[in-house]
Amino acid sequence: MKFLIKACLLITPCVSFNAAAVCSFSSASKALSTTITINSSLSIPRDTPNNTTLFESPIQTVTGSNDFSCTVVSSWGVKNNLGTDSATSDIFPIHDTGLAWQWIYNGAPASGANGKTTIEANKSYTFSTTKNSLRLLKIGPIKSNAKIPAGDIGLMKVGALTTMIMRLSQEVKVVAQSCESPDIKVDMGDHDLGDFSESGSSSKPTAFNIRLNNCPAGIKKVMYRLEPTPTTPAWNASLGIVELNNSSTAKGIALQIMDNNQTPLALNKDHLFSDYATTGGNFTIPLSARYYRTLPASNGGKGDPGVTPGTANTEVSFVMSYL
Repeated sequence: MKFLIKACLLITPCVSFNAAAVCSFSSASKALSTTITINSSLSIPRDTPNNTTLFESPIQTVTGSNDFSCTVVSSWGVKNNLGTDSATSDIFPIHDTGLAWQWIYNGAPASGANGKTTIEANKSYTFSTTKNSLRLLKIGPIKSNAKIPAGDIGLMKVGALTTMIMRLSQEVKVVAQSCESPDIKVDMGDHDLGDFSESGSSSKPTAFNIRLNNCPAGIKKVMYRLEPTPTTPAWNASLGIVELNNSSTAKGIALQIMDNNQTPLALNKDHLFSDYATTGGNFTIPLSARYYRTLPASNGGKGDPGVTPGTANTEVSFVMSYL
């Protein structure tokens, strides 16, 4: 970082940084301010990766009489008015919203106050003509009804002296964008034991859809993931096969989930929905499922006692990601 040094007068030898910092403005000088305007609603795809930049304001050059000096070596940096402070970080949380902000000072994020960045004693400095902007980041799950309040969000402190103020002109409501995705119940129908005469044999596929309703504009990518449940674990995750639940009476089979081309969908892996449009709307993800014999055939016959008829139910979780 660089300051404009307006004058230099050495009065005393270096004073320990641990001494109390006494900083003040020269005559007629005062704290400068930069006011940032953001739309009153900021929409963010719900599953945007952490540390993604969500917004960066245009650069503002602050001007005005702002000369100040300190009688001892003094630290300078950002005081966060919206959450916790850190002298070693340049990322400042906005309460528990899942968002954070940065003060971009002359092209780089400024660190927190009371850190290692210092100015010398008995020299005159100014923040006038420096370039400043605001950057918003996602740092965690976006809290429902999250808001960024209007007013002073942070201060540039030199010792105990406030030298610059960054403020928002209006409150900002943060919307985590997603689609509506109702639960799905798939009727797999009835099947003859003869369909499962050999290990790895299967029934005919049954088509079904994951529905994405009322998707807002602005989501750029949709991913989906199939996850086994604690009561229906994976039999073969790479082939998309899950075991039947404990209430099922059929034995020797499991359920395999595939795409609409009957290609097995690996479990616990994100799959891209390639037909999604960023303009939003309603969509369907076409998939299929079939029963799959898991037991080896003991005699190779249709009446193999290893497969038992009965009910064959299972559950799989579909986890959607909106990016």
